[in-house]
Amino acid sequence: MKKIILFAVVLFFSFMAFGQVDFASNVKKDEVQEKKQELVEIKRTVDIGAGLGLDYGGLLGFQLTYTPLKYLGVIVSAGYHIVAFGWQVGLKGFILPKTNLKKVRPIVKVMYGSNRAIIVDGASQYNKSYTGFTPGAGVEFRFGAKKTHGLNIDLNFPINSPEFNDDYEALKNNPAIDITAPPAPVAFSFGYHFEF
Repeated sequence: MKKIILFAVVLFFSFMAFGQVDFASNVKKDEVQEKKQELVEIKRTVDIGAGLGLDYGGLLGFQLTYTPLKYLGVIVSAGYHIVAFGWQVGLKGFILPKTNLKKVRPIVKVMYGSNRAIIVDGASQYNKSYTGFTPGAGVEFRFGAKKTHGLNIDLNFPINSPEFNDDYEALKNNPAIDITAPPAPVAFSFGYHFEF
């Protein structure tokens, strides 16, 4: 009789243990499903930012990006480009989609607009802004629960226009002009953005 009672008790506790494991795994599955339901992909179509650099029209300005496709955006920016009004238009490719699920999004881009300037101290007649193509790459960092705002950091490679090259060479050959800062091969941009 003791063996039957012992067997029944062991069997009872075994069923309880398996039931608890099954219950715990069901609870865990429900929690995972709830978390998955929270991570709904929301496509962002408009991005507005202010910052420093070529991405913002030159030195200081604003940028608007419209994203009609998941991996492609259209850039328009305007700002102050040291000696004149600066602007950029271009395309931005998203390596990862522009959604709320991505905290860090690398991008590649090509822009056309204000990308070079000449400034001569004491001889403002030489001061001029130039336009040209500027390819580049960058990273968008998004913060907050909905990932709707954050920092953009970009590295740009301005391509000199023939007009800029001609004017720069003429200044180099002018004995009255002392060139202290040649054109930089790269340019950085930093800005803070909000997505809608």
